[in-house]
Order: sequence, then structure tokens, then C-alpha cells
Amino acid sequence: MRGARSPFRPRPSRWRGPVELLSFTLYFLCAVLLVLSRIGHGLLVNVRDDFVDLSAPLLEAASMPAILGRHALEHARSYAGAFAEIDRLKAENEELKQWEWHAKSLENKVEHLRLLLNAVDEPALHYVTGSVIADARGPFLRSALINLGRDNGVRIGYAVINGDGLIGRTVDAGASVARVLLLNDLNSRIPVLVGPAGVRALASGDNSAELRLDFLPDGAKLYPGDEVYTSGSDGVLPRGLHVGVVSGSPGAYRVRPHAELSSLDAVSVLFFDTPTLTTTDPPVLPDPRALSAAPEATPAVAAAPSPTAAQTPAVAAAPSPTAAQTPAVASPPSATDQTPAVAAAPPPAPEQTLTIASPPPPIVSSEVAPVETVKQTVGGSEGTASVEAQTQQ
Repeated sequence: MRGARSPFRPRPSRWRGPVELLSFTLYFLCAVLLVLSRIGHGLLVNVRDDFVDLSAPLLEAASMPAILGRHALEHARSYAGAFAEIDRLKAENEELKQWEWHAKSLENKVEHLRLLLNAVDEPALHYVTGSVIADARGPFLRSALINLGRDNGVRIGYAVINGDGLIGRTVDAGASVARVLLLNDLNSRIPVLVGPAGVRALASGDNSAELRLDFLPDGAKLYPGDEVYTSGSDGVLPRGLHVGVVSGSPGAYRVRPHAELSSLDAVSVLFFDTPTLTTTDPPVLPDPRALSAAPEATPAVAAAPSPTAAQTPAVAAAPSPTAAQTPAVASPPSATDQTPAVAAAPPPAPEQTLTIASPPPPIVSSEVAPVETVKQTVGGSEGTASVEAQTQQ
């Protein structure tokens, strides 16, 4: 019984020797290849590249079923989620229709109230568009240079916007280049209104990506996501320009600007002239594109002086005759005595003269004496004053 072979004892295999030899050969070959790869032998590199080129089509063909299966699975998932997406879009469309009707109703109501109040529509703002040519950044500076200047109508204090909202205002303007102070600059202060209630605050820059909200009234209720826009109370920026949205927590509210201030390209400058801007930076020439262009200077025309009493000859009225009066009539005074005193005229004006015709000798009769004619020349215009002196016998 001891000499019988147990059925559970492994039988010796005749392939054991060749397998061990093959394994040793493969291990040795791998070690040689690792050493050669570390050395960087050129022959090994060429062999490896050829092997990769030969195996690439085979690997691609082997991975094709896996790729097709993955695409089929993605399409199946998209088809399964398409029905839910369609239902969501239908519900959203119905909600938007309700909001559209509500918005139209409010628009009609506002228009009716404006007609009742006889409100004046705000004029449209003119603008000019250019590009940012330089971006100046530093520990205490956030500004940009644009290729627009006074030749394009740009002045100091104009608001600068892009497609997202307000980015800053001009602080210096040359002939063809202007510097823009960005919202997040340390020296930037913008009065704003926050939220639907229009809470007044001051958006201040601190050289970071977001702005601070300073001078909030006590008890102001703000919520993340509330819209922030300019109030226009500074007399420089127009009202209603979008600045950003509220972020942060109570006691440390911040404003995240709509515009990406770190990557600016195309910007527009709004022509909004106010008394403050006109005082600080008066325009050299009136620009018709500006909202409130300065009126052109009108030369003052001096009014012609009206004739005074000193320039009018005084003519004495002839005394009325009486019954007791003798027929003899006193001889009239000479022309020298009747010449009135005339005020000195300015140099350009011609000299005033007075000419009195010599009267005829008195006649004792009931006839009317001839008319005395007084001729006066004042300032180039000729005027005649007639004085009739009647004498009776």
C-alpha cells in the first residue's frame, strides 16, 4: 500500500523545464532592455519606434469596439434624458409666457402714467467705441489705456463700459489716447444703488477682483445676487449703468463686477456732460455728439445810444399875441444865440451842426409869418424840426 501513488500528489510535468527556461530568458531580456533604455542606445530607440508603428493599427482596431460601445451608451443616455429635457423646456416656456404678459402689462401701465405726468423722455447717450491698447497693473494701480482721445470727443470723467457693464471712468485724456481708472482701483469710488429697494451705498475698489460696499444704512437687507447699478448722485456718471451683483455675507458684503476687468478688449465711452464735468474739464470746442454741448459764444452787439435831451435843440415857443401888444415885433435873436449846447460825440460819430435860416422882416398885418426851419444833422441821419411863429399886428 505504501508503494501505491496517491491521487492527490501532483504529477511531474515534462514541460516544466522548458517553461522555466523561457521565463528566465524573458526576465533576462527585460533586464537588458531596461538597461539599454536607460543608456539611450540608438538601435533600441529605432526598434521601439518601429514596433510602435507596427502595433498602432492593431491597437486601434482592437479599441474600436470599445469606442463604438461607449458612443452607443452615451447616445442611449442622451435619448433617455431628452424626454425629461423636453418636459422641462415646455414648463419653462409656459412660465416665460406668463412673465411676458406681466411685463407687457407693466409696460403699458408705466407708459400711461408717463402720459399723465407729462414726463420727458431721457435723451439717448452718444458714444464712441475703441480698443484697450495697454493695461497698467501694479500693487496700487488698476488702469487701462484706450485709443480714444479728445480728437474723438472724449473728456475727463466720462463713463467707460463694455458689453458686460461699467468698467471705470476716464481720468486723463490726450489728443488720441485716454487713461481709464478701473472699478477695482484703490482710488475708485462709485455711488451705487443695490437691490430692488435701491439701497444707497458706495462701491470702493481695493485692487482685488471684487469691490467693497461701504456706507450701507443701518438695517439694510441685502441678499447675494442682488443687482448693483450706478445711482448718478455724484453728478458724473449716468444713472442705471450695471456694475455687478452682491456677494459675501452680512457685515462683509462685496460686489462682483459683471465685466472681467483683467481681460478687456473693446470698450465704449459714453458722452454724458454734466455741470460738474463742464466745470472741471471745460470743452475746447463744442461737440455736437455730447448730451449737453456748451453753446457757442455770441458776440455782444452794442446798442446804438438813444438821443438825449442834450442832443436835441431847444426851441423856444413864440409868445401868443395880445390885443395890447404893439405891432412892432422884436428882432429875433441871432443864430449864435440859438445854437444849443451839444454833448461831445464819440470820435467815429460826425459832428452835430445846427443851421437856422434868417427870418424875413416883420410885417404888420394879419397874415401868418413864414415858417422858421431848424435843420439838425445827428449821427448821419437828417431830421427837420419846424417851428411856426405867428405874429399879429
